[in-house]
Amino acid sequence: MAVFRILEAKARPGAVDRVTELLIQQQRDIVAAAPGAVFAQSLRSGDQVLAVSSWESDEHMQRYLDQEVTRDFYRALPELLMGTPSVRTYEVVDGGQAGGGWADAGPAGDGVDHDGVDHDGENHDGADADGAAR
Repeated sequence: MAVFRILEAKARPGAVDRVTELLIQQQRDIVAAAPGAVFAQSLRSGDQVLAVSSWESDEHMQRYLDQEVTRDFYRALPELLMGTPSVRTYEVVDGGQAGGGWADAGPAGDGVDHDGVDHDGENHDGADADGAAR
């Protein structure tokens, strides 16, 4: 079962740039190379940071967490953060459909798949059937 791991934290005054650098370095150098890693993104709003990663399975994520380099990353955080970060893991709930998310219906349920193919017989690209712009 695919999982997402979400870390949310508040940086100490003056430390948000360092926290952001640390998150990006971990994401780029370690998470991206980890077997089973699907997605990783770091976000920032003021002094709040959020790191999201997606994994093919809980086992893949656990192998990443068990690496010494990952433990070093987590050991570096306390001096840069206000309090303990919130770290949560969620299983992906896809209702039994392969891919889950918007892959089948598009974000608005309009029948247009992310591949850009029209699945409902409507033309969604702003051109007539012969390709002429409207």
